[in-house]
Amino acid sequence: MLTITTESFMLLTVALLSLGAVIIWRHGARCYDKGITDAVQMHRNGRLKYNTYLDDNGEKMLNIEIEPVEDE
Repeated sequence: MLTITTESFMLLTVALLSLGAVIIWRHGARCYDKGITDAVQMHRNGRLKYNTYLDDNGEKMLNIEIEPVEDE
C-alpha cells in the first residue's frame, strides 16, 4: 500500500495550490488584456460609444453603448 507522510502531503498541497493560483492569475491577466484590445478595436471601428454624466447623487457615471456587428 502506498503511504505518504504528513509533511509530504502538506508540501504537495501547498505546491498544487500555488500552481493553481498562478494559473488563475495568469488567465485573468490575459482575459483583461484581450478585453482592453477588443475595446480599442471597437472604438477605432466606431462600434464603441460612451459618454459621462452625473447621477442623482452627483457621482460621475459612464454610459457605454456597443453597436452589433453588421453582417456582410
